[in-house]
Amino acid sequence: MKAVDTTFIIDLLRNDAGAVKKAQEIDEEGGAATTAINLFEIVYGIFKSKRLEHERRLYEVEKLFSRMDIFPLDPRTAIEVGKILGTLSREGRIIDILDGIIAAILKVNGCDTIITRNTDHFKRIPNLKVETY
Repeated sequence: MKAVDTTFIIDLLRNDAGAVKKAQEIDEEGGAATTAINLFEIVYGIFKSKRLEHERRLYEVEKLFSRMDIFPLDPRTAIEVGKILGTLSREGRIIDILDGIIAAILKVNGCDTIITRNTDHFKRIPNLKVETY
């Protein structure tokens, strides 16, 4: 199963041609999943923005997310996050904590591929394929 990252979701909401094309491919393959962390990042971005229309933009996000499986952060995932981030830190390959949480959630839930523009961090995660668009 494939999952989509925050960068992809933002680009899709902005009607980026590459993201729209990739979304069509994903739909043809049976859809994608995402995480509660990605939902948090999107909503946080909406409400920290000084642009108005927060509620309209939130509605668009909720509509988009309703079409995907959304995996939560749970105790199993917390353990996996500790393993991933601790190992990467020890090796001097530190990544953003939220990216580590997203990767762990995906791994625990059987997702082996993430679609993102943030290839630098996610390519450091063992056994997680990274696709871009």
